[in-house]
Amino acid sequence: MPGPLTGLIPAPHTPFRTDGGLNLEVVDLQSELLREVGVTTVFVGGTTGEWASMTLAERKAVTERWCRTAGGSFQVAAHIGANCQSDAIELARHARDAGAVAVAAMSPSFFKPATTRDLVEFCAPIASEAEPLPFYYYDIPGMTNVRQAMSEFLHEARFRIPTLRGLKFSHTDIVELQECVRLDGGRFDVLFGSDEGHLAGLALGVRGAVGNTFNFAAPVYRRIEAAFARNDLETARREQGKAIDMVKALQAFGFMPASKAVMAMLGVDCGPVRSPLRTLDRSEKLALWERLSAIDVFARPLRKPE
Repeated sequence: MPGPLTGLIPAPHTPFRTDGGLNLEVVDLQSELLREVGVTTVFVGGTTGEWASMTLAERKAVTERWCRTAGGSFQVAAHIGANCQSDAIELARHARDAGAVAVAAMSPSFFKPATTRDLVEFCAPIASEAEPLPFYYYDIPGMTNVRQAMSEFLHEARFRIPTLRGLKFSHTDIVELQECVRLDGGRFDVLFGSDEGHLAGLALGVRGAVGNTFNFAAPVYRRIEAAFARNDLETARREQGKAIDMVKALQAFGFMPASKAVMAMLGVDCGPVRSPLRTLDRSEKLALWERLSAIDVFARPLRKPE
């Protein structure tokens, strides 16, 4: 039976002030934009949320604010992973008490688990602390450099983690993705984390996806899904191509700072990125706007940067 995380799930940016502090008033503007496009779930505190550049207190504050802002109109899933297992356990307890509907954790990335069993043993007490919330493992080897086969992880972890509901699959090994989707007759939720591969995920049976660009470009992904559902693959591929063009443009300027710049162009200024990332300067923002403004993907018209 599917868990709570299905459909398009944006991973919101964490809004910062120019002095680097949290600017949580902006969460109201973020949630307003998402409601406009019919989003019902968000995945907070992940890579897009710059979790690794934040303190535990800041991460808790972000989860609390999103849970309060949601107000029952959409669900909040919280990433609670950390290099320190006890920190992740503390965040798991906090997310449950704050009102999250699910938690997720990625692997530690300094001292790394050498085997799938080691990874399962790291995750088990974290998931236990969040009970009865569903637990999702967050697989993002491009950031953690931990490259365990996720089908093996799901197979082993189901015996140690009673609340295991699935995983966020944030890489492009579509053979392994298919193995995870079909494991035990589709027992697990597999949330695809490749915005530019959304159509491929649908073709393999993925029921949900978590993405940065869903924050501002949900309409194009809705069109991909609608075309796929009516078996109009030509339209689905054309719309996916627009998403790919957008992602390539963002990558050309640095994906994280560029995606935050796009939010500001939509009237939701999430502020700068934190060091060691670098916020785009005005000329870069203008060049990004010129490249993106002709692509029909956004939830609102893009405003030219001042």
